[in-house]
Amino acid sequence: MRKRSILTLSALVLMFSACFDDDDSENVLMVAATVRLLAPPEGCDDYIIETESDNLLFPLNLDNEYLVDGLKINIIYDLVDGVTHQCGRIGALPSIELFEIERR
Repeated sequence: MRKRSILTLSALVLMFSACFDDDDSENVLMVAATVRLLAPPEGCDDYIIETESDNLLFPLNLDNEYLVDGLKINIIYDLVDGVTHQCGRIGALPSIELFEIERR
């Protein structure tokens, strides 16, 4: 009886452990992008990132060495939920946290 209980308990632990992912990070991909300075009147007088798929993003943690208009970069990032940045006529841009950045 004890052997059956241990076997049942082991099976339950294995079954439920398969349902939980210890790594809650999503699959991340490196994205090609360009740093842009959006000057008024159309922009927000700030540096943003434009991806190759024409998405405009506001980086919350872009280092000074990358503050170069037209700089080609590759980035890994995550959207910051509920945080946007107002950019003139363009409107609110989604904010991102950069995990990795490199020059192309």
